[in-house]
Amino acid sequence: MKDRNYTHSIQIDPDRCIGCSHCMRVCSTRAIRIVDGYAQIQPARCVDCGECFRVCPQRAIYAKDDGLATLPPENYKIALVPSVFIGQFPSEYSATQVLNAVKQVGFDEVFEVEQAVDFMKVAYQSVAKENPSCPLISSYCPAVVRLIQVQYPSLTGQIMQLKAPHDIAALYLRRSKEKEGLNPEKLFIYYITPCAAKIVAARAPVGEAKSPIDATVNMTEIYNKASKILYETKKPGLHKTFANMSPDSVNWSLSGTEKKYFPGRNLAIDGMDNVIEFLEKLESGHISDIDFLEMRACDQGCAGGILCPGNRFLAVERLEYRQKRLQKLKDADGGRVRNPLMEYGETLHTLSGVDPVYPRDGLLLDEDMEKALIKLQRIERLMTYLPGFDCGACGAPSCRNLAEDIVKDTASISHCVFVQRVMEKNYKLSPDQAFVVIEKIWGKGRLDKYVER
Repeated sequence: MKDRNYTHSIQIDPDRCIGCSHCMRVCSTRAIRIVDGYAQIQPARCVDCGECFRVCPQRAIYAKDDGLATLPPENYKIALVPSVFIGQFPSEYSATQVLNAVKQVGFDEVFEVEQAVDFMKVAYQSVAKENPSCPLISSYCPAVVRLIQVQYPSLTGQIMQLKAPHDIAALYLRRSKEKEGLNPEKLFIYYITPCAAKIVAARAPVGEAKSPIDATVNMTEIYNKASKILYETKKPGLHKTFANMSPDSVNWSLSGTEKKYFPGRNLAIDGMDNVIEFLEKLESGHISDIDFLEMRACDQGCAGGILCPGNRFLAVERLEYRQKRLQKLKDADGGRVRNPLMEYGETLHTLSGVDPVYPRDGLLLDEDMEKALIKLQRIERLMTYLPGFDCGACGAPSCRNLAEDIVKDTASISHCVFVQRVMEKNYKLSPDQAFVVIEKIWGKGRLDKYVER
């Protein structure tokens, strides 16, 4: 069996959590339960999409990154900045100014991730020829990759075996800096991340033993520090600089861009609910004749990431404006694009692949197939006793999830408040015992409220 010690960025602060169950209800993979009055995450099911983060009224859910405090002062530090970060700032600030501000936060050098997109375009052509499986599913969004591992195991073989642009950029930096004479052990690469899933991808990547990225920093933290620097300089204005990449590369992280560079019939789907709906149809065989699927867990792609401080629609507009401006600069320069990363194309090609993606075996009911089938039959039998209301009062998001928990010995059928009433009627459970069960789920004293008449 593979390692079941799953790494996660999404965390719950029990000191802030009030067990409201908002997170449990929106979790796409049914990974959250309410126990003793607090939300708890089941590691095997969580994909770090951050939907729970969005709805928590107490801000008890957070994304744990490495933070700037881990910056080693003695090392050469490079910040990998995605273009979507630049889109968080008003257009009065140029990309050059924003990246310079990031450098002043505490880095020796700043590198824009999308400089690796020119390589990705070429790689997509090769992948299309070498992989007859259709449709191929983009590996760009780590939350989607993990979603497929958890809920659609039969589709794992269709996930593209190719690193994401930020990994390609990190590999280029390691090779180029080593060529310049920098000690590889002194190079430290930080990724400024728009989401929790990419934090996990850097710590525990799927399909590879180790990520070329050393650490991650929450995009909001860097945004706040860079904004302060930009405000204090008070020198907004456009700079006529030439980007080291194709103009359309800046929009790679936005929904609908990636699919343009894969041959054939391709679709772009964003938003976790939309992705799940489409994967359901794909797994059941209701959709065919598609060559490539670009799937993003967040609405508008990475512009909608949970760690992006700005409005996603304004960020998209700014990036589209930047693309047009870069196109004008390119045309004025005779249509040339000077991308130094492409000089390492052959080297990067040999390093760009990843191993096949497999389902998460931690979700198996039992390692023994015969026992697993028996447990599955027990789940179906339990469903005949449960009401099917999916009310969540049992601390699980649905009746089926409660049945699964019962089979796994983490819950009992008396957790269902409706079954409790039947058990009390038949003298199989006393009111005091039923109250103890409720407190076990929602916490002691949760219902001790005085109501005036």
